[in-house]
Amino acid sequence: MVARRARLQRLLATGAAEAVRFSESFDVAPAWMLAAACEMGMEGVIAKRPDAPYVSSRTETWLKLKCSQGQEFVVIGFTDRAGAKGEVGGLLLGYHGDDGTLRSGGSVGTGWNAQTGRELHAALSSIKTTEPVVDRSTVVPGRWSKRVAGSEHWVKPTMVVEVAFGEWTPDGNIRHAVFKGVRTDKPAKAITRERASGPAAPPARTTSVKVTNPERVIDTSAGFKKVDLVRYYESIAEFILPHLQGRPASLVRAPDGIAGKLFFQKHDESKLPGLTQLDASLWPGHEPLLSVDSVQALISAAQMNVVEFHTWNSLAKDIDKPDRVIFDLDPGEGVTWKMVQESALLMNALLEQIGLKAWLKTSGGKGLHVVVPLAPKLDYETVKAFSQAAVRHMAKTIPSRFVAVAGGGNRVGKIFIDYLRNGHGQTTAAAFSARARPGLGVSMPVSWDQLSALKSGAQWTIATAREYVSFQKEDPWKDYWKTKQPLASAMKVLGMPVKAVRNAA
Repeated sequence: MVARRARLQRLLATGAAEAVRFSESFDVAPAWMLAAACEMGMEGVIAKRPDAPYVSSRTETWLKLKCSQGQEFVVIGFTDRAGAKGEVGGLLLGYHGDDGTLRSGGSVGTGWNAQTGRELHAALSSIKTTEPVVDRSTVVPGRWSKRVAGSEHWVKPTMVVEVAFGEWTPDGNIRHAVFKGVRTDKPAKAITRERASGPAAPPARTTSVKVTNPERVIDTSAGFKKVDLVRYYESIAEFILPHLQGRPASLVRAPDGIAGKLFFQKHDESKLPGLTQLDASLWPGHEPLLSVDSVQALISAAQMNVVEFHTWNSLAKDIDKPDRVIFDLDPGEGVTWKMVQESALLMNALLEQIGLKAWLKTSGGKGLHVVVPLAPKLDYETVKAFSQAAVRHMAKTIPSRFVAVAGGGNRVGKIFIDYLRNGHGQTTAAAFSARARPGLGVSMPVSWDQLSALKSGAQWTIATAREYVSFQKEDPWKDYWKTKQPLASAMKVLGMPVKAVRNAA
């Protein structure tokens, strides 16, 4: 694309096409460009990687980034869902004009499941009325007549719902609407058309830092520059920070690029701006630990050549009691990606059998991470012993696939499930962290249903991860944060010593 664009610019500079203008390019993060477009009332922007070729099919390198809006509406009627008696198929929406008249605002027909559809149907059926309460003059001519006769049920204007949508049409209706929920904190009479031109602006640029040596290439294999890494972390901040905040962190720095010498930084000897220096008493005998708790800290660290963000398995406020256990599937030489996928399923099957729910993420490298959230009640020694028992069970049950001992010679054609990361002071790359490996892959949270479609543990990179996240309708880890699991029963099933199980209980 870069070469084609350059040729086009030269051609237009000759005046060969007076009616065609050459579009400007903007060297800014996609999030900032989209926000600017939304503030101007545009529908969105088309984004394309400059080094990607033109193709006719849909691709992750060419995306449509849409602005979205949202507000509350009064429900003025509903339709039945075809083939599902007792469920709502669509909600007819309204809002009050400046003169207080209830006007038509369009409709919404997506955003709820079958159960919610039944609940909406029951609630709206109890307030049905025979005539529409909306001012008919505000309805586009022919809009109602196009519906199936008798499919509409009118209701009293008392229910308020929140709806996200793409844009307002010239006739005062919304397009591309998605139902978000019922609101009970606002009276129907207070609902008017909001005049916001787009979504909230991104965080103010005061959170940004000046990037020194922005054009320095840090990954020669993909051509990524330092500025690319900083912009990635700036764009992904809202997603990565929940995985970093309040946890002791270790930072992998690459001052000479990922091909140069890498080193871990566990303490704030470099005085990186914005980083939190934790109480020295949390780890007696060591320098104070640090944590990454803000956008400023995240971006400042990236500016100081931090590529990877690793965290402890415990929060600083309860530092000796881990709130998760991680099984890192680390493939040895000769292991295919399909074997890695199958191994993740086997690991999850064991965890389900012993009564534990697990979540999945790519490692950003060659493997996968299986993460089990815990109630923070046990010490590191006990949790590590549990993870080791689980790994030994896997290696004993399927010795052709798994090993429980580290070392390259032991892992040829097999997978080492790394339980050592569950020890005190040990860390694992956080979700959404880049990895200091060729291609700068990203550790991405995914659902178990996505596993079979994954192409590698580094499927997403700093160039594609943010756009991918932007188009996901649901967070695959949304229930992770509220899941706090005990270990006593699982330890008992694995045959761990009675004393350990008793202590866990």
